Amino acid sequence: MRRKNLRRQKREWILPPAKIYENTDYTKREYIAKIRSDKDKEAKVEYYLAGKGADKPPFNLFIVNPENGFVRITGILDREKCPMYNLTGVARYRNGTLAEANIPLQIHVIDLNDNSPYFELHSGSIAESSKAGTEIMQIIGKDDDQEGSINSKIHYKILSQKPAGSGAMFTIDKNTGKLFVKDATLDRETHDSYTIIVQGTDMGGAAGGNTGTGTVEIKVLDINDNIPTLEKGQYAGNVDENIADVIVMRIKTVDRDLEHTDNWRAVFHITQGNEDGLFSIETDQDTNEGILKLIKAVDFEEVQKLELGIVIENVAPFVPKPKPKPKGGKNYPISIAVNNMPEGPAFKPSTKPVPVSEDPNKMPKDGVIASYPAVDRDTGEPAENVRYAKAYDPDNWVTIDDKTAEIRLIKTPDRESKFLVNGTYFAKILVITQDMPSKTATGTIAIQVQDSNDHCPMLTTTYESVCSGKHAVNATAFDEDVSPNGAPFTFTVVAEGTRGKWEIEHINGTTAVLRSTEALWPGEYEVRVAVADEQGLSCPEPQVFKVEVCTCLEGEDCGSRTISLRQKTTGAIIGTPAIGLLILASCVLLLVPLMLLFCQCRGAFADQFTDLPFDAKEYLISYHTEGKGEDKVMPSSSSHIDIVTILSVYVNVGTLLRGLAPIQPQALVRSGTDVGRLDLACSQCSNSSQRCSMELHGCVLDFIHRSATGVAEITKSSHLKECPQTFIVCKIVCVAFQ
Repeated sequence: MRRKNLRRQKREWILPPAKIYENTDYTKREYIAKIRSDKDKEAKVEYYLAGKGADKPPFNLFIVNPENGFVRITGILDREKCPMYNLTGVARYRNGTLAEANIPLQIHVIDLNDNSPYFELHSGSIAESSKAGTEIMQIIGKDDDQEGSINSKIHYKILSQKPAGSGAMFTIDKNTGKLFVKDATLDRETHDSYTIIVQGTDMGGAAGGNTGTGTVEIKVLDINDNIPTLEKGQYAGNVDENIADVIVMRIKTVDRDLEHTDNWRAVFHITQGNEDGLFSIETDQDTNEGILKLIKAVDFEEVQKLELGIVIENVAPFVPKPKPKPKGGKNYPISIAVNNMPEGPAFKPSTKPVPVSEDPNKMPKDGVIASYPAVDRDTGEPAENVRYAKAYDPDNWVTIDDKTAEIRLIKTPDRESKFLVNGTYFAKILVITQDMPSKTATGTIAIQVQDSNDHCPMLTTTYESVCSGKHAVNATAFDEDVSPNGAPFTFTVVAEGTRGKWEIEHINGTTAVLRSTEALWPGEYEVRVAVADEQGLSCPEPQVFKVEVCTCLEGEDCGSRTISLRQKTTGAIIGTPAIGLLILASCVLLLVPLMLLFCQCRGAFADQFTDLPFDAKEYLISYHTEGKGEDKVMPSSSSHIDIVTILSVYVNVGTLLRGLAPIQPQALVRSGTDVGRLDLACSQCSNSSQRCSMELHGCVLDFIHRSATGVAEITKSSHLKECPQTFIVCKIVCVAFQ
């Protein structure tokens, strides 16, 4: 080698290898590469090779002369087995130490066209009647020579086709291997598959290129391009009368499409002659035959022959071929004869309606409500040599004469019976022939119970609670009778026994509003109401509707108010109301003389009145607990103590009955108009003081009798205005009851 081919690399000198072709014998050459270290000038250096093909499998394919670094090859290389060898050159002194860093040495194997193309089995499918140029699949050939080189570039062509048919059915792109339909003449019914042999030539198809062949299997897919037909042009059959659910005939179909697919499976339709729904037709999924069934019995005496028409189609829609669509939808006639058979008796009609009244006075004296004899179906006359019996009578309403078939009612009909269905009671009658073997038939008696007005309308509820301030409640009635003996109802208030004045406002046929024409005070009101049905029938006695009026705080109703009161008085459910009423009664008796004592005429005792001590809040003992009170030293002026005590009793009795906490009377006095100082100047009252006391006494009594929350009208009395100070006391007491 010439000097200019040497190149220096990190103080090592190597000779680049010549081109190494696969399948070429280089074993006779002195070397294919050379490695050398500059260190051999200083000391003796020995050379070694490491890597695959040297000290690793395949061992010793490459060897080096340890003295001069010549690399030789001992075998023939195959690029398809190993396209490149990565070797490492090692230089060591004789003592084993490295003289230089290891030298990388790569041996590239150059490809030769030594492999022929080959193919795996290719399988594909295409629908019949596909258009020309429709792509089926891509054929891919393989070549083990170097990828991307001319050695592995394959050229494709079709060598053969089986079955050959009328000519080539497919084409292939020579460069890409894509397979296409040649003509739109594929017909699965002619050939359902094809096998073609494809040849691949490397070197791009050039002369001298290696060749290989492969097999391609193509399945032709079915489409519904054949209209189903019947084996015959027309059909005839017969059936026996009075028999149902029997097969009349099986109709065989002809269809060239692929069996057991929707393209082949038939659907039958009866297009004429089945207006009464006597027949049905279905498809046998295995044989594709039509199964014609008689599903309703026919009577020879009514019809002797039936003419049907059927058409057939597939489950899948028809796909026309490029040629004109063949005519389809042919109507196939079927003639069915009815055979006359010996018949047993029958009930006509099969269900006999019998109207009866639930009014006992309207019942027949002998109880016979109907006659229901069976008839001979051959002659149409009443059946002979038969007997009758009950087959079904859930509440034992009727009996039947076993010879005459007279139906007799043995129980008074009740329209409200649980055995009625929409007002009708059903019983079944059985007729049995006396010949052998006996024949039977069943008929139904539909007893239509007509309603009589035997129930009066009743209120669905007789109690309602409302808050004071409201004036109306709803009342709803119900009548077990039906129209015209039921709703709409007429509501009327019966004045006798009714508390208050009420008027009626009808909402609908069953509900009305009871509206008070005057204010309702807390308490219980009984309203007597007469409710009449559409025929004017009402209950003998008016019905009592109780209205409870209660006091409700803002955001409450009677229900929540009742719960609140119960919660507050849980600890004194029995004691508190009783004690409150006793205290209230005592105060009523004491109030009048005490007020007369404090309000004497023309100032006889005016000098004895002094200012009310506002800091005397401890003079009152809080009694809303059940604990023992504390004794307090009271002021010497008994008049002040009595007034405060009276106010305390009246105010807190009122608040206690309302379910509220007791109130300090001083707070009420301070809240009055110009009553910071309670100066009871009775000298200005004259005789009005007595009248004022009576007004106050009336206020309290009115509360007791009417459960009033307060008597606002009392504050407007002219008598009270004549005595301003006493007027304030009266007003404070009445406010406590509000």
